[in-house]
Formats: sequence, C-alpha cells, structure tokens
Amino acid sequence: MKAAIVTCGGLCPGLNVVIKSVVECLYFEYGVREIWGIKWGYRGFYEDDKYWVPLNDKNVKGIQNLGGTILGSSRGGFDGPKMIDALVKRGIN
Repeated sequence: MKAAIVTCGGLCPGLNVVIKSVVECLYFEYGVREIWGIKWGYRGFYEDDKYWVPLNDKNVKGIQNLGGTILGSSRGGFDGPKMIDALVKRGIN
C-alpha cells in the first residue's frame, strides 16, 4: 500500500494536526510504509518531482505545534489527467 497527502485551498491553521494524524494512522494502524506529501497543492502532483516528500512517523513529530501546513497550499492547478498519471506512475493506491 502507498498513500499520498495533499493540502489545497486557502489558509487553514489546523492542517498539520490532520497531516500528523493521517500519517500516524496509516503507519501504525494500517502498516503503510510509503506515504508521500505533495507540496504546493494540486500542481505538486505533476510540476516537479521534488514536490513529492516522504512522510513517516518521525518527520511529522511535533508538526502539530506549527501553524498552517508543512506541505504548503495553493489554489487552482487542478488537472485531473496529469494528477492521475502522477499517482499511477508512483503506484499510489
């Protein structure tokens, strides 16, 4: 199993808590060892491979104390076919 998390839209102060909780649940409850964070919203799926950052229980430790989202956010950039291609290419299921 492989998972990806993206944060999109306007400012949302509690997203780091959500990211941490989702990563920890996937990691500890479901045994998912490949979890990706997609930086800078929808465009992060397909604009640059460096926008795909690995997430795990260690690198999300303490992020709940930070404001906003460690992944960044943006509006727009939704290109369904490009996003699906990126997910398929990386085997995200």
